[in-house]
Amino acid sequence: MEVLLALSPILLTLVLLLTRLPAWVAPAAGTAVAVLLALTVFGVAPGDLGGAVGAGVPTLLEILAIIAGGITLSRVMEYSGGHARLAAWLSAGNGPTIATALLMVHGVIPFLETVTGFGVSLIVGVPLLLGLGYTAFRSALISVLALTIGPWGSMAPGTLMGARLFGLDFREIGVTAAVFNLPACLVAGVATVLLLRGARGMRVDVGPARTLPWLGVAVLSGVAQWALILGANLVVGTAPAGAVATFVLTVAWLLVIRGGRLLPGPGRDVVPYLTLMAGTVLGTTVKGAFGLEGAAALVGTPALWAFVAVGVGVQLLHLDAAARRRVPREAGKLWVGTAIPNALYVAFGLILSAGGVSQALAGALSGMGESYLVAMPFLGAFAGFITASNTGAMALIGPLQMDTGAALGVPPPWSNGLHNAAAGWGIVAGPARIQVAHGMAAGAQSPQMPGWAVTRRNLFVVLLPAMLAGILGMAVMGWFLLPR
Repeated sequence: MEVLLALSPILLTLVLLLTRLPAWVAPAAGTAVAVLLALTVFGVAPGDLGGAVGAGVPTLLEILAIIAGGITLSRVMEYSGGHARLAAWLSAGNGPTIATALLMVHGVIPFLETVTGFGVSLIVGVPLLLGLGYTAFRSALISVLALTIGPWGSMAPGTLMGARLFGLDFREIGVTAAVFNLPACLVAGVATVLLLRGARGMRVDVGPARTLPWLGVAVLSGVAQWALILGANLVVGTAPAGAVATFVLTVAWLLVIRGGRLLPGPGRDVVPYLTLMAGTVLGTTVKGAFGLEGAAALVGTPALWAFVAVGVGVQLLHLDAAARRRVPREAGKLWVGTAIPNALYVAFGLILSAGGVSQALAGALSGMGESYLVAMPFLGAFAGFITASNTGAMALIGPLQMDTGAALGVPPPWSNGLHNAAAGWGIVAGPARIQVAHGMAAGAQSPQMPGWAVTRRNLFVVLLPAMLAGILGMAVMGWFLLPR
């Protein structure tokens, strides 16, 4: 009976997420039930519960600031025309080839996701792919497949929360998430080649006879993305790792496609993004080298550098007065819609962990034995699918995954990393990302356009198997790699 009661907050949250209620209702209801259970069924003192929540406030504030910075930067780039000019530079002379698609899948779009997050990269990626000459359906599909970077999206607030909630080392769980992210990188590339194989209106490099060599290229590109992310986590830290890795891979693919020439370059339009990436790397390094604490430690948070990048963008890209008025209003509206649900998910995770709920469930699930380790990435993917956020997925069942893994002898950093990677890839088949991609591509659909029409159903039919293939790969990796 106790196990069923402990399960009720999570089940209630899942059920409410499937309704048309506002996004904040589900985590708010789950949090309320978890508080009630903690105080009654599990006998946790109110002071202890409040103390646990209070200890998570600094992390919560940092996450909300990172989200605000990423959203504001994306609006500055949009209203200044920076995104449009970057798109024109990337598309110059490059038609809808497989090479260009892999550049987008493993480089450009995931890079944009790391510096904005929460699917904002789709708003730039879909029009860019349309401009390159892909059909509406392929543009939407490729843009979603490119979201291989979930644990590092928006400079990794979900991964940061996973570290802070459980007292783990941020870099260590970034490394374990990177290890298990290999299937996502591979599936995205392979699915892109299969999608474009023999497509009408494409250049000769996508003919059926050349499918096998291009599959090999896709695998190499995916391995390169995975290795760069893993290496960047080790060398420059977890927050900027995704941005650094995908930026390097973008440059490498551009050198291949452009025959070794990058000039003429994108000019000042890329400077705000480089400011965010370089500032976060430098700040993280300085913070670690000097052991900075308190206010001085802010130099290492991506939130600071996101707003520095916003200031650079406003001045350097000559944002006009009307746009300067629109950007704060629009960014504020988007932030409220994202920040309130994420704040409630953080509170939910803290209550589940401190209130004895996740421990009760972990005790029951550990009875599955090592078979639970195979189920772990599927549970993480399901959480990512329904919350559309690594932060939300980590708060929703992260405590349960960590506690159950620990009961089976798995060190928390490893179960945390597997859950985080799986949640990030589970998001790609979720309704939130499909809705954005469909909305951006639907206007370009025409009766004369070859191939499948861009509909939510058609996108889901392709994305669900791709997502499940990646999660199955993570489950196999988990079985062999998780220490126990």
